[in-house]
Amino acid sequence: MARVLIVTGRVAEDIVRKVVAYSGTKHCIDIVVTPIPIAAFLTTEYIALYLKKMGIGSGDYDYILLPGLARGSGKVIEDTIGIKAVKGTVNAYDLTDILKLDDLGILSPDRPADEIVQDMVISSIKRILADIEAGLNDSNSVLVGGLRVPVNPPPIRVVAEIAEAHTLTVDGLVREFLRLAESGADIVSIGFEAYSPHPDAVRRIIPLLRRELDIPIAIDTSIPSEIDAAVECGADMVINADLTNIDMIKQVDSSVAIVTTPRDPNTHTVPDDVDTRVLLLEKAVDSVRARGFEKVFADAVLDIPLSTFRSILAFHRFKSLHPDVPMFMGVGNVVEMVDIDSVGVNGILTTIAQEVGVSAILTVEKSTKARGSTLECKLASQMASVAKVKKSPPKNIGIQLLILKDKKLYEEPYEDQVDEIVEATEDEKPYTPDPMGVFRIRVDHENGCIEALYIGRRGRILIRGRSAKAIRYEIASRGLISQISHALYLGQELAKAEIALKLRKSYIQDAPLFKRPQFIKLDRDSEIPEK
Repeated sequence: MARVLIVTGRVAEDIVRKVVAYSGTKHCIDIVVTPIPIAAFLTTEYIALYLKKMGIGSGDYDYILLPGLARGSGKVIEDTIGIKAVKGTVNAYDLTDILKLDDLGILSPDRPADEIVQDMVISSIKRILADIEAGLNDSNSVLVGGLRVPVNPPPIRVVAEIAEAHTLTVDGLVREFLRLAESGADIVSIGFEAYSPHPDAVRRIIPLLRRELDIPIAIDTSIPSEIDAAVECGADMVINADLTNIDMIKQVDSSVAIVTTPRDPNTHTVPDDVDTRVLLLEKAVDSVRARGFEKVFADAVLDIPLSTFRSILAFHRFKSLHPDVPMFMGVGNVVEMVDIDSVGVNGILTTIAQEVGVSAILTVEKSTKARGSTLECKLASQMASVAKVKKSPPKNIGIQLLILKDKKLYEEPYEDQVDEIVEATEDEKPYTPDPMGVFRIRVDHENGCIEALYIGRRGRILIRGRSAKAIRYEIASRGLISQISHALYLGQELAKAEIALKLRKSYIQDAPLFKRPQFIKLDRDSEIPEK
């Protein structure tokens, strides 16, 4: 137990006292409220002098806990009054977690506690993930290229696909390949047209990508000529060799991993019935092995919504019968066929994939709404891995996929009473154009920037930047506005544009960025039967 003095401002006083009261901390806590109302305005020099005037000195406390945003180093306070001073959290609400620490000595005099604790959490997660990787060997994993893929997860490997690769330029291919790798792809797959063979494109693309980065390369095709070309060129994995085409494949290499599916050779479709699907998948695995391919992954095929659950049962059934066969799942089927933000769909499908024993998941970022799925699947796979090791749900484990929502709502109180409360309305107000000129704002998602085109007295000036702040500075420094109302308007629109850029949403000037979804309301009176 340590003796701790918490320093805060008047605005946060009530929050701090409530947090301390409900924290259940074993430390002995005192609180000092400074005359400066907002804690972020405090400096360590001011705090040192203020505490010295109060007569606080060495031996009175073990630690002084400062506001996380206090300016300056806590060493100034320690040098002045002889008590170690460390920074707490940026937000007073989060002090609860800090007060539960056994040793406050791990905190820093210079950095907010949030950063210190997060660094510790990330280090712990890295150790867990590294231990999982270190535990993979020849007996419990399959080598795909130089990557070990476990027979049973964790970890789950993320396979990201470049769709319609034959239509892209060399620069476009390389850029997308590197982007997917940077987003966390463990394996990059190249896809083509379903029924039009492009073996020459396969022979061109695989060596091209191989020169750029040394990660496993897969091909997603059921066309034998493309599969042969891929095996010839050194592809590490082939996705979609099954009972319909395995006997037509000429190039056999036991080092190439094969993903096989339960397509019926008579109907060329995947059966709906779970038992039939599992039986066909067993036959497909045996047939692929009989052709000489030793590294075989089984894909029971994840169906689109309406029969997704039934297909998951097929995955579970097959894995229960064949725990020694690694499984593969294409989650993009569901992501593309449901109008729900991909982050939630990818997150829950990845955790389900681990539950049923899937070792690798395939994601495709072909559509606008699926963009970012590689990163989402990668994070979800790491969350699932850590949760599995910790034997806990993937919640409060240090990494998360909360993008549009938060777990906590922070509300900063005002320091004093106000003189007047004005209720702002949505009514249209008279508008006078800025005589200096106007701006047209757009988002360039391909190049990752915001563009503001000025049209006015100074001519036509295009300002590009990656943040609203950067563009705002250029507009102000060049004197391109002359009205406060125009500045307020530009601040609003540039902020919208920055959010749209980060979330890869469409930005239309003067239009709302988000629309709250509404359920369809029914006239329930019409549904009540007459007596």
